[in-house]
Amino acid sequence: MKKLLLAFAFAAAVLPVVAQTAAPAAAPKQQVAVKAPKVVQKVQVPAAQRAIPYSKELQQKLALNDAQYTKILAVNTECINKKDALKQADQQKGGGSKEIAQYRMEQYKTILTPDQLAKLKALNAAQGTKPKS
Repeated sequence: MKKLLLAFAFAAAVLPVVAQTAAPAAAPKQQVAVKAPKVVQKVQVPAAQRAIPYSKELQQKLALNDAQYTKILAVNTECINKKDALKQADQQKGGGSKEIAQYRMEQYKTILTPDQLAKLKALNAAQGTKPKS
């Protein structure tokens, strides 16, 4: 008999706790507002600013003087503008890249000394790349 009373007492103590933590059987569904996807617009950094890091890298690695750096920066800016124009014209990616790279190298040949040009070619070969645009 004591065991039966103890079981009832235990059930009476536990039952209200279980009832409070159980989920409501038929809670009304709330409507979830669907948010429109955020449109992320790319901010186009001007070509002159995008040309600076590569030009500074060349200045450091090839020991360019100030006059050479200014000319290299102008060439890099011009090439970036040309690539941007190709992209805006909806041409295939890399559609005119070879021509732009050739133009850039021709310009570099007129700006750089033979030693600097050899260093540039060695750097490009080591990186497995061509001059950046």
